[in-house]
Amino acid sequence: MRNYQVFGGALRSDIDFPELRTIESDAPSWTLRTTASAPEMTSASALGQAEIIPGFHVTLFSHDCGFRFVFDDTGTFDITNGGREIAWVAGPHFEESWVRADVTGRVMAVALHASGHLCLHGSAVATAGGAIAFLAPKFHGKSTLALALARAGAKLLTDDLVPVDPRIPIQAVPGVHQVKLWQDTAAHFGVEGETETPRPGSKHLLHDFDDTMLSNDRAPLAAIYLLSPVIVEEGAAAPAVSCTRMHSVPSALALVRHSMMGSMLSGLEAQRVIDRATAVAESVPVYQLTVAAGMERIGDTVDQLLAWHGGTAVAEARA
Repeated sequence: MRNYQVFGGALRSDIDFPELRTIESDAPSWTLRTTASAPEMTSASALGQAEIIPGFHVTLFSHDCGFRFVFDDTGTFDITNGGREIAWVAGPHFEESWVRADVTGRVMAVALHASGHLCLHGSAVATAGGAIAFLAPKFHGKSTLALALARAGAKLLTDDLVPVDPRIPIQAVPGVHQVKLWQDTAAHFGVEGETETPRPGSKHLLHDFDDTMLSNDRAPLAAIYLLSPVIVEEGAAAPAVSCTRMHSVPSALALVRHSMMGSMLSGLEAQRVIDRATAVAESVPVYQLTVAAGMERIGDTVDQLLAWHGGTAVAEARA
């Protein structure tokens, strides 16, 4: 089994992850094993279900030993021992790249949730002034903005899944150093995605980055931005980017809304997400970030964000 650097720790796995860096580790943070069959669950409770692609779903269960994901295509993942042990039983329809995407996405999100983290759906980069995270639904450009910032001097911390340690001092945890882009955006940057077939309707993955563009260290979380793209007519004098700080209560609600597993967690697990989101919102400023949609003014947006976070306190940058 190999050890891979991911989420600020080591994943020991009998599944190959060519997109992750191999490392030496005598004490892995998580262990992923392939097994022939899944044990029967005791005291099982369905927490939630989501559609992966049209016609295929994933269901999350809690049980006495932990959690279980059942994917219609890639199979079953049992997450036990406080999130540290993961067992995979292959499903009827899968590609290896789909399995890896499930592991580094939803499966690790629940493993991190089990160990006390708040997992947000977004992207994050590390700057001289700390980590900044961008949260938004699909098609809002959070991955595009993270890549543009990394190419301009920031360091990519994570994309798609942003783990946050809600203990003081609140920190953003490095994730998977790959960026999910639609084909037209990848073409704009002059880069190519992976050659393996993604799930239908999925983005292309970019992961061959120079080490100087990446951060493998936890970073104090300086700000969280909720992206709100607006169409700016050609020739208009509107700024490329502007932001408004939100109060703590709407900030906490927004973090819950953008939690990676928010729609699939119920009961006690949902309350844990709310408690962690509240703790983060009370300590980290959350802003509504209005940005010009499209690629034409992304350079101006990047310049402004780096000016705000280039080592100067956020509050001073807005004075």
